[in-house]
Amino acid sequence: MTASTPAGGWVEIDRDAISHNVRTIRAELGPEVGFCAVVKADAYGHGIDIVAPVLGEQKLGLIGLASNEEAAAVRASGFTGRLLRVRPAGRDEVDDGIRFGIEEWIGGAEHAGIVAGVAAARGVRIRAHVSLNSTELGRDGLEVGEPRGVHAARGVLADPRLDVVGVCSHFPCEDEDDVIAGAARFDEQSRAVADVSDGAVARHCATTFAALRLPQSRFDLVRIGAGLYGDTDALGGSLRPAMRVVSRIAAINSYPRGSTVGYDRWHRLEADARLALIPLGYADGVHRSLSGTGEVLIRGRRARIVDRIAMNSFLVDVSHLDPATPGDEVVLFGAQGDEAITAADVERAHGNIAADLYVAWGRLLPRRAVGASG
Repeated sequence: MTASTPAGGWVEIDRDAISHNVRTIRAELGPEVGFCAVVKADAYGHGIDIVAPVLGEQKLGLIGLASNEEAAAVRASGFTGRLLRVRPAGRDEVDDGIRFGIEEWIGGAEHAGIVAGVAAARGVRIRAHVSLNSTELGRDGLEVGEPRGVHAARGVLADPRLDVVGVCSHFPCEDEDDVIAGAARFDEQSRAVADVSDGAVARHCATTFAALRLPQSRFDLVRIGAGLYGDTDALGGSLRPAMRVVSRIAAINSYPRGSTVGYDRWHRLEADARLALIPLGYADGVHRSLSGTGEVLIRGRRARIVDRIAMNSFLVDVSHLDPATPGDEVVLFGAQGDEAITAADVERAHGNIAADLYVAWGRLLPRRAVGASG
């Protein structure tokens, strides 16, 4: 986005923050642990076109993604390293993914047959990672807690149409005791199935929280998504948020005590108030769950959302911010001066993880890269 682009708001992505996060995480992991940088959901809304070149500058050799469209965007950035799909894909998706060199995530014995069938039809071996349900997520992993499951998993790894290069799992909770127990089961179960492969098999199950908090969960490789973008406190605040969501006050009006505000007369003013209209709404990803609970920053101070968020606008009370004026910068997420609306703030107001919102903001609003990176 350029400064002249008309928009109710925009998203700024700090390339320097992403570079800093990669370097910090790499230093924490050490040289023996592989680093897969995850850019699914268009780099968590941060934009593959912005993030992938930064990852290339940092010499990362493995990128995780979900869709073939994301794979195309990563390749278009000039990245020539390995690509890992982090979910099971359908037959047509797998077939189309061959042109990008995607390593497929095997989500069960029947799914393995689908991927192997594509490989046979195309006359290739498809590199693959076999998912186990060792962490009891119960989503896409083979259940190998009994001999029949171990036999099925070993059959997948021995399939000559698949080049199995990984055995993987995924933790269901950001809870240290849960991660420790799951990592122990994964260690035992992955050893029980991995030895039938005819090549080196990397074991991996840790994403950002587990990888940065519990070294015993790292195994050969970790998959880092949220940490790239600074959405974690797993390293005690040493990572930097990379996204800022920005708008400007469009209009300000004064209303007397007792006036109702917003659809359904949702809020009644308890005192005379100056209300500022912000030209973003739920069509822009500003979810209605933030009505009456969310805050923004104006002139370096917090202002509360007071109405029921509309499709393209919401109101904040700026009575305490005189002389706030139309045109003033409004920050919905990120820093302004010494204050910041953090992921934790958003989670408290929204009642769910911050990524549920900022992934949408990054994909719905114009994006602008800031920072030099390198």
